[in-house]
Amino acid sequence: MPVTNSDSPKNQKFITIALRRARGQYGVTRTSQLSGIPSSTLYEWSRNEIYIPDFQGGTPKAWSYRDLVFLRLLAWLRQGGMERVAAAQQVKILKSRISEGFEIQYLYADNHALIYQDEQSDRMTGVSILPFDNIADCFGVFDLLDPIEELNSKHQRLWAPDLQEPSMHTRISPFVMAGDPCISESRVPTASIYALRYERGLEVGEIVELFPGLSSESVIDANDLERRLRRESPIDGIAA
Repeated sequence: MPVTNSDSPKNQKFITIALRRARGQYGVTRTSQLSGIPSSTLYEWSRNEIYIPDFQGGTPKAWSYRDLVFLRLLAWLRQGGMERVAAAQQVKILKSRISEGFEIQYLYADNHALIYQDEQSDRMTGVSILPFDNIADCFGVFDLLDPIEELNSKHQRLWAPDLQEPSMHTRISPFVMAGDPCISESRVPTASIYALRYERGLEVGEIVELFPGLSSESVIDANDLERRLRRESPIDGIAA
């Protein structure tokens, strides 16, 4: 996973606050779209207590914003070859520590160990990284702030967006509209724009007339994001 400019003070503060408690709420379909994890896997992980969502007891079951991040971490550890129960335990411990105020952004792992930034050994197994000077050269690197470009599945490659800035004109915050993607500097969910465009058949210009503060570019970008989340091809087409 590439390291980006996500180590800025603003982003670090955001992730510290956002992961400390359950904020935002998503059904299984939206959780799958935003985490990159298939719905069937989400249910199986929950049923077998591999990953228990923050809103496990709800009807229907729901996941939080921080669940999206920890689900990605669990999938990443599994793809790196870590045994499933061990990976689940590592994620559970980290989630608990962050809830208690522990601040972390970068993690390093191989198929046996998970090491937090600035530490020298795996907290659960005691596996040491010494004598390596740069563990990034020897271990995979997971940045809690980064998007996941692809997750391998038995049947398909699954894309998952950046969880702060999923596209040029959209943003995600667990503090706004229950964490659903919205057009930047607004509280207009991208899912609502998608519904107007493809379910009610409105043209981009007609949607802009309904929301005078939005631009055509932002409406097109929001729709393209939603189509990509739904594994559909963009039609209006300005988003990559």
